[in-house]
Amino acid sequence: MVEFVDRSNSDNEKWGGLKKYFGRDDILAFWVADMDFATPLGVQKALKKELSKKAFGYEEIGDDFYEAVINWYKKRHNTVVEKEWIVPIPSVVSALNISAKLWGDNGVLIQPPVYEKFNKAIKLNGVKKVSSPLLKDNGKYKIAYPLPKASVALFCSPQNPTGRVWDKEELEAFAKEAKEQDMIVVSDEIHSDIVYSKTHHPFINFYDKTVLITAVNKTFNVAKFGGGYAIIPNEELRAKFKGFLESLHLSLSLTSAKILEAAYKEEAWVDELIEVLEQNIEYIDKHLTPKIRRSRPEGTYLMWLDFSEFGLSDRELREKMVNEAKLALNSGTNYGKEGHQYMRFNFATSLELVKEAVDRINRVFG
Repeated sequence: MVEFVDRSNSDNEKWGGLKKYFGRDDILAFWVADMDFATPLGVQKALKKELSKKAFGYEEIGDDFYEAVINWYKKRHNTVVEKEWIVPIPSVVSALNISAKLWGDNGVLIQPPVYEKFNKAIKLNGVKKVSSPLLKDNGKYKIAYPLPKASVALFCSPQNPTGRVWDKEELEAFAKEAKEQDMIVVSDEIHSDIVYSKTHHPFINFYDKTVLITAVNKTFNVAKFGGGYAIIPNEELRAKFKGFLESLHLSLSLTSAKILEAAYKEEAWVDELIEVLEQNIEYIDKHLTPKIRRSRPEGTYLMWLDFSEFGLSDRELREKMVNEAKLALNSGTNYGKEGHQYMRFNFATSLELVKEAVDRINRVFG
């Protein structure tokens, strides 16, 4: 059962960081991309089992970890994954940075508006940014073609912040152009389990030179433990990626491995979670003022809201949201200049809080 948890008086970043990041703590939090839902009981039990060992010496990641990933992809994504393709990683963000460092010599392609860590990986590793903004066609974001030249693409699937779940034909077209350029594609698929009426297609099904990176953090609300894994079918790319990890003695923690093994037994919980999130989408779609344009998210628990109707600067929009509506949302410009006059709304919380947020927004912007 999906259980709401009131985290407003805890030390998590989403609620505990309101004063630090928004200047006041008497507001409601709809920003950081984690959920106000309890982690599934099966995962909680696995953590308790680990603590019951009392001594915490060295262990190795066992076959159960790899089998859990293989089975999950077969059942949830109709995709065959070989054990040797799976590479444990410290986090998805670390994998973005490693990829920029290893393969970004001739430019790193990104498609804004996009998850802010893509831009940060480029800056931190001193590589050239190649920007190809998504096109907006009748309110729906699409990939722009032809793709500019780059040695590696950081690709977001499903797309954060727009909520797009790329169609099979869109992925085939992207793969075709990447192949023509011999471009490596690093596909961030951390939101791939939270998809609504559409189907998520792992990019490894379309292109050999893919580094798929993901984790259980978003789906099962265990972000504080970090960790994740890459799926790299290409032997040469895999060897280079693993070699870099090994050179710095990087992997994921054994606790994170145990969390994944337990989480990937919680299919029914994920199905219920999606139903809960869909109820929230329905409410927002029905009741939020039409002055704020939006597209129904096809995946993720994030809604991309267009406030351009009001002619505000991004600073004015943020201040109005924080000080008048008393809500914390992410500013659209976090995801590139293409997010001008947008805000990202995380609706992974109780319907009651979603209703309160919609009422406050409507009072200020309606």
